[in-house]
Amino acid sequence: MTGTDSLLKLVSAFEAAGVPYMIVGSYSSNFYGIPRMTKDADLVVRLDAQGWSRLPSLLPDGIELEEQMGFEMVTATQRELLRVKGSFFQIELFRLSEDAHDRMRFDRRIRQTIFPGVEVALPTAEDVIIQKLRWSRGAKRPKDFTDTVAVMQVQGISLDWPYIEHWCALHDTLDVLAEAKAEASVVWEADELENAAD
Repeated sequence: MTGTDSLLKLVSAFEAAGVPYMIVGSYSSNFYGIPRMTKDADLVVRLDAQGWSRLPSLLPDGIELEEQMGFEMVTATQRELLRVKGSFFQIELFRLSEDAHDRMRFDRRIRQTIFPGVEVALPTAEDVIIQKLRWSRGAKRPKDFTDTVAVMQVQGISLDWPYIEHWCALHDTLDVLAEAKAEASVVWEADELENAAD
């Protein structure tokens, strides 16, 4: 079972059980930006205490819950790790936190056809950018900055820039946003020149 197959099985199980979820991380930035290889999948899930206690029973065959719980360091969100049998692929489940943007992006999640014939819940492109910039600054992960630039390059002028700037101001990431826009603008300018030539 491939990583994507296991992710789709998990999403299908969540939807059948009525579990609110949202696919984040590289799968969401790949959808809005320029796809890259990934060895894991990240989901934000909203469950009450009773729901988390029955999580193991919701998991499809081939996916197991690790006993050790962890934390995502930027927002201190609790994290559960799922292992895919016979694979190095792993799935991280992040509990929906009380963080203001975590709540906002979850409320704004939308249905997208991320795989042929399969609709799943994703954050908006704007919320992918905001969170990736936050991780880039807080967790110091270069790939998050690269993913942000890629989403900007592809989505361009369709993005809600005032919304992005509002949250980046609150997260103290306006300077990183400016850097990402500067890199993305090279592609925008090239596209404008090509369109003008046509």
